[in-house]
Amino acid sequence: MAEQWISGTKDLLKRIDTLASKKDKDRLELINSILMALNITNNSIRGWSSWIQNLDFMARFNKEELEEIAEGLLKLTRAFIEYDVEQTKKYQHKIPRTEDTTSKRQKQSDPRGLYT
Repeated sequence: MAEQWISGTKDLLKRIDTLASKKDKDRLELINSILMALNITNNSIRGWSSWIQNLDFMARFNKEELEEIAEGLLKLTRAFIEYDVEQTKKYQHKIPRTEDTTSKRQKQSDPRGLYT
């Protein structure tokens, strides 16, 4: 099973490289690239979560191996969250304010909002 996952992942990496190297992408291609990156990341995280939650499987790892995995994932997580914060700060003016979207949703779902 691991061999199949590795093979499939190598194909995904090729697709990522192909998308990343394409010049003059239009907006739709850029959105597709972002969506693909997030979906691939999400699938990987779900895979890691299923590993970690399987205590029979995790019992096969010694402390040093778990330290290596934890260190690597913490490093990746830090980099991702730092990027997230950087982009959120950069584009926060484009993000709808929570109270604006919340009040709109409340008005739409609350029949009393039809009359105010």
